[in-house]
Amino acid sequence: MGKKKREEKLKRKALEEWEKRRPKTFREALKYFPGVFLRTSLVMMGAVALILLLAAFGLPWAQSFWFQLLVYLGFYLAFQRFIMGPLAPPRVK
Repeated sequence: MGKKKREEKLKRKALEEWEKRRPKTFREALKYFPGVFLRTSLVMMGAVALILLLAAFGLPWAQSFWFQLLVYLGFYLAFQRFIMGPLAPPRVK
């Protein structure tokens, strides 16, 4: 029980620190925009490279709108913590 309580306390403390750190207004959030934009661009370039590679192999479904949408969505969800960077909430284990 002691270990579980300690973990809960650490989670709560990390969440409180993140709440203090995160931007409260749009103006404060603007300073994070270039980093978020560049990280998003980097991740989406990887998704485009994958789609182009699969299309170059001649796979017909690689040219499908729905496949491309799933690839973009998958990359975004997989790399969301990287994209958000300092704005991301702490990990919950």
